[in-house]
Amino acid sequence: MKRIDKGDSPGWFEVWKQNFKKVNGREAHYKNDFSSNDADGKTRRQKMRTRLMEEQGYICCYCMKRILLNNSHIEHFWPKTYFPQIDLEYDNMFASCDGERVILFDEHCGHKKEDWWNKDMIPPTKPEIETIFKYSVDGKIHSVPRKPTTNIAQEMITQMGLDSFHLERNRREAIEYSEVFDEEEYSDEDIRDFINYYSNQDDGKYVPYCMAIVDCLKDCLKE
Repeated sequence: MKRIDKGDSPGWFEVWKQNFKKVNGREAHYKNDFSSNDADGKTRRQKMRTRLMEEQGYICCYCMKRILLNNSHIEHFWPKTYFPQIDLEYDNMFASCDGERVILFDEHCGHKKEDWWNKDMIPPTKPEIETIFKYSVDGKIHSVPRKPTTNIAQEMITQMGLDSFHLERNRREAIEYSEVFDEEEYSDEDIRDFINYYSNQDDGKYVPYCMAIVDCLKDCLKE
């Protein structure tokens, strides 16, 4: 997973919540209020997803798949079913991919996770989210062993379907397409430049599955 640097909550969103409270005499909630089934609700959701995707460099908050408006949804890391008091807090809202849609047995990310939560699970905003998983050249994801986070990392892999066959295949293809499998002998300086490239946005976007590529590039370092 790639750490997400959350910015400030959008001004229009905060104004909408304030106006809702003035008119209705209560705090707004995501379901039925913000995410209503009318045209206004659809417009709000699309506007928020666009903001979240831009913030995330157009990759899924969990699997790092490329996301656009037609293959993503607004995800609450702390499920709104159990945490209704923060269902409209911007820091709890992310953009997740829609998984594989038609392949239910190989589902992943937000639709797989649904209402699952664990008090120890690590949000995508925490720096350690980039250190609790390890990716290998075959596209597999592993929890890093012998760490305090090993068990929760493995549970997150399972509950979010990050070990999905499709994700393993996609990560493997992304790694093979990168410099990891080049026949050229790169210096450590070259490899660090590649690591820097995949660790940062290019024209507002991350390369899909960027942290899987970064992990494999780090394994290529000689020192």
